[in-house]
Amino acid sequence: MKIILFIIIASILMVSCNTIGIQSIYKSKITVLEAVKQKELIDQSDNPAFKHMILKELKDTLIKIDDVTIKEIKESGNIDYNFCIVISVPYTKGEVECYIYAKDNYLNEDIETLSKLTKGKSRIDVIGEFVRFFSLLDETYTKMEIENAKITIREDK
Repeated sequence: MKIILFIIIASILMVSCNTIGIQSIYKSKITVLEAVKQKELIDQSDNPAFKHMILKELKDTLIKIDDVTIKEIKESGNIDYNFCIVISVPYTKGEVECYIYAKDNYLNEDIETLSKLTKGKSRIDVIGEFVRFFSLLDETYTKMEIENAKITIREDK
């Protein structure tokens, strides 16, 4: 009986440690602008070990975004998620687009929260895990993916 109880408690703790709420206690948090400054260090370096080290540090941090308006809600290109929200953060060299994939407290895609958002009106706070930078040939400076994000809706404009 004690073994079963121990297994149940251990399972609950393992699942809860994967949620953003618990991770925010022990993982450091940075802003999108701080992450982009790290990207610029990567772009300026020709040392692959240095680039790897910075990307590893970014993957061990959480990206925190406060009070941003939803730019777009769209179907996801990420196989682990059905939907994605896009926000833009102004930067000195142009816009930084963030592609945000949300999870709920049960580690399922947070479709309930996403369904309440309105393009161009809904304001949110986000905290999630950095995944990667990517660039396409358009007017944005860079793009960033954030997964396992916790979205808090503020209010509509």
